[in-house]
Amino acid sequence: MKTKFISIALCTVFALAMTSCKSSKSATTSSTIANSANIAGTVASMLGVIPSTPAAQSGSTAGSSILNIYKNYKADGKLDMKNVDNILNIASLATSVATIKDNYKDKTFYKDFALGMVSSSTGLVTNSNVDNTISALTNIDFSTLTSAASSAATSAISSAIGSGSSASAETTTAAVSALSSLIGTLSK
Repeated sequence: MKTKFISIALCTVFALAMTSCKSSKSATTSSTIANSANIAGTVASMLGVIPSTPAAQSGSTAGSSILNIYKNYKADGKLDMKNVDNILNIASLATSVATIKDNYKDKTFYKDFALGMVSSSTGLVTNSNVDNTISALTNIDFSTLTSAASSAATSAISSAIGSGSSASAETTTAAVSALSSLIGTLSK
């Protein structure tokens, strides 16, 4: 059934695109092609397919990072800043959040980002909580958080090589607390 629907949807999109190619006015052609792309995006969204846009890919990276941080949070009972996996995921999440901050008012970008986030978090971020999740993430000071992660990494490396560094891996900052609270509110 899903395959048949996909076939019908794709035929509709291609038919609209072909119709637009026959138009003699370039402005009309551009407008019709843009409408066809919107229809294709809507169909992809309905089917749960992630569009291959930079926004969707960035959202997908954010969703995967959140999922990985969440799994570690559940296993450890806290946001462990000594965990190298958390540090890498926080850095990746920070990059994705910077991308959505830069394009927050672009409705198409936001929609694709949200779709990517929902799809890649495999049920952790849902259609009903994606807006609140994005809002919470954009209010976190990731520069402080990545600084805390960097300090934790330096401390872990120093401990591993025995240099006796006194850097604290258990940094308590507003950003760590905010991300920890957000992850704690999500459930799978």
